[in-house]
Amino acid sequence: MIKFFRKIRQNLLSEGKNRKYFKYAIGEIILVVIGILIALQINNWNEKRKLKDAEIKLLQNFETSIESDIESFEYYIEEYRTIHNSIKLLKAHMDTNLSYNDSLNFHFLNSTAYWSPRIDQGVFSTLSSNDLNLISNDSLKKEIVSFYTFAKTNFDMKISKYSNIIDNASYNLFNTRFDGLWNVANRAMIPNDYDSLKIDKEYIYFINSLNQQIFWLVEDPLNQAEKKAKTLIELIDKELKVLKK
Repeated sequence: MIKFFRKIRQNLLSEGKNRKYFKYAIGEIILVVIGILIALQINNWNEKRKLKDAEIKLLQNFETSIESDIESFEYYIEEYRTIHNSIKLLKAHMDTNLSYNDSLNFHFLNSTAYWSPRIDQGVFSTLSSNDLNLISNDSLKKEIVSFYTFAKTNFDMKISKYSNIIDNASYNLFNTRFDGLWNVANRAMIPNDYDSLKIDKEYIYFINSLNQQIFWLVEDPLNQAEKKAKTLIELIDKELKVLKK
């Protein structure tokens, strides 16, 4: 192609057609410039397409992770509901001075159980600031950062605090009052002396406080996390629909 244009220029010069030569040269320059602009535009379009694809992939990864979190929240909320029920049953049984029976052993065990729910921070923790900037919607980016900041601070801190309460009780309370901790095989914690346990001020204080501690340190953060996660899923879905158009 270059040889073809060069030959045309040489023919024009050899024929002394200077005016036509200059017009042709200018036209050729314009064509070259247009070609460069088109190439740049195509390259720019390709780069934007790559960035959009990367953004879509990132948001899909967040969505998958958060959907899994929501499933785990629902599971743990139900588990802690059973713990509440065991605590209420034990309190009612002891407050009304009912006699001991073997069915209480499961509730002693279940009332002291604890689970350690987590918000999966894998996708977020691996991102650099540049990766996060792939998200073009600033308000969505802000919500994502807010969700994982909540996960690292408020959520993890409260769950850890509740775990510490149960761990401390296992070393300083249960060890002298029960035959063992969390006998999973028999699904039981058997009191050494049930009649003494009913009037044990330290144990009574522990069991009376437990429902409130579960609510503020476990259930409230779980409910907040579930609400935030569902809102974030809606925002991500909405943005993905826009990006995929």
